Amino acid sequence: MSTKIKIPTPLRRHTNGLSTIEIAANENVRDTLCTLTAQYPTIGERLFDSRGQVKSHINIFLNNEDIRFLNGLETNVQDGDTVALLPALAGG
Repeated sequence: MSTKIKIPTPLRRHTNGLSTIEIAANENVRDTLCTLTAQYPTIGERLFDSRGQVKSHINIFLNNEDIRFLNGLETNVQDGDTVALLPALAGG
């Protein structure tokens, strides 16, 4: 049982260049991200603020659904699901 986590290019330096990380399936998105940060500690400071909340410029999708419209970090994760991390981009 596993979950895939898609890592965007700007965050890959924290995952040894990997674009996809496969981890053991967890109960919810929060646990999945905690497992990711246990394996790659420096990515945690890019994802979470000092209160343990996802930083406002990081969007998280579970199987192409924005978790903000599901159950947030408590959204259940099942075997075979894909979590995608997408930092918001700004420009002009």
